[in-house]
Amino acid sequence: MASVGHANDCSVGEPFEHHFASGASWQFCVVLDKDHALELQNIHYQAPGDTSRQVLKHLHLGQVLLHFHDAVQADVLIGNAQLGNDALKTLTDKTCDGELHTLGNQNSQLTLIEDQPALLCSYVRNTGLMAKYNLRPGLQGSQYRLFTVSQYKGFTFQIQVSLSEDGRIAPSVLLSGKNPSVTTDTRFGNQLRDPVEQTALIGTRATVLYTWRMAFALNDNEANDTVEEFNFILEPTLGSRRPMQVSELVTESLRDKDRDSFRGWRVKDVNGSGYYLDPQNSGYGYTDWQNNWAQFDIALTAYKACERHSRINKAVANGDTTIDSNADCIGSLDDFISGESMTGQHPVLWYSMSRVYRPRAEDYPIISSMPVEFEIIPFDWTPTSPFEVNQ
Repeated sequence: MASVGHANDCSVGEPFEHHFASGASWQFCVVLDKDHALELQNIHYQAPGDTSRQVLKHLHLGQVLLHFHDAVQADVLIGNAQLGNDALKTLTDKTCDGELHTLGNQNSQLTLIEDQPALLCSYVRNTGLMAKYNLRPGLQGSQYRLFTVSQYKGFTFQIQVSLSEDGRIAPSVLLSGKNPSVTTDTRFGNQLRDPVEQTALIGTRATVLYTWRMAFALNDNEANDTVEEFNFILEPTLGSRRPMQVSELVTESLRDKDRDSFRGWRVKDVNGSGYYLDPQNSGYGYTDWQNNWAQFDIALTAYKACERHSRINKAVANGDTTIDSNADCIGSLDDFISGESMTGQHPVLWYSMSRVYRPRAEDYPIISSMPVEFEIIPFDWTPTSPFEVNQ
């Protein structure tokens, strides 16, 4: 059952909840922010037979950098209202195979027109086999998904958060639309032919970097969650085994993936339960001479309400009531990472993934859909599987 709920106290946004047939459920607040569009706040998950627990304070895009290869600098889409406000597209039954939501009480975050257009879609998707115990039939799982659609310079960004029955959370962005950008230099584009005019042209290549901000709160308001890094380094002297090495990240820092050591990160509470992030599907790197943080896969910062985006300039800060006058709230993610201790702090993970758009002759000017998704996986929440009792 999917519905707008009222159990969660939402000071901003509107409360949502979704209940699965197994007894698992999600409760959260939905905000359509003027800069980064879709945001989920105060996210709570309840496994079958378990109590509800908060897992995230905030989940949203912290930045999108769009770099056309013939340009010196990347376009900064978040922080300049490029994905929220007028960039948000009205959804209809043709674009939403589920339930449409108007979210009429969003005036503090988003300026909506008077007829309250439907800007949010939610739907349920079957995910196939979720679990199997002994010789009994396998359990089939499902996923509750919410998305908004924004447009920028012909590009269409479908920003989505998927909440699975077993507690997994999968943020994603689907890039599509039409790219009108052309160049005169073959170093920065692909040779194409205009399908209408039948003239030769060079479609500009572009790289997109998505950075998601995840503010964890696994123990509600108690700031005692910790972040650990896992490495599995090959040891030839041990029969080519990969012993697990775990180290705690005790200060704000920038970290990169290391596929040779199968590096990953987890956030856990005082009881040892939490979420694990495996970056092995990231696939691409990103280089930016202006933004050092963009070259890394993970940034870890201590929670500050004003540090919502990877770049916050003074003009934006002065016009945003959620940002105080403290100088620490103005700058970039490179400024936010100051080596501050993570002890007694809510951890915030900024996870970045990039993709390269290459115009292709067979579908130009249409952009073949380019999905970018990652997943955080829960662990050690219950001593045994809460789904086994369903069989």
